[in-house]
Amino acid sequence: MNTIRVSATHARNNFFELLEKVSMGTQVLVERNNKLVAVIVPRKSKVDWEGLKKVMDDAHGILKDFDLSKSPLRGKKSKAWLSRISKY
Repeated sequence: MNTIRVSATHARNNFFELLEKVSMGTQVLVERNNKLVAVIVPRKSKVDWEGLKKVMDDAHGILKDFDLSKSPLRGKKSKAWLSRISKY
């Protein structure tokens, strides 16, 4: 499987071109500020699970800098917070 790396801006501006490449078997790695943010792989292809795991480990997930201990969904304040936002 071929793999290409593109910036998020390039991916946005050339989305349909990238989809065409993905449909032909190319894996696309999307980076923002030199950090991997997304991977686009063909739907019905043999997945390189080792390569995908390496890419996911490099990305560390989208919440790597988010401190879950300070989340409004944790602790005693969660019910009040959920009722407040459910009004919208």
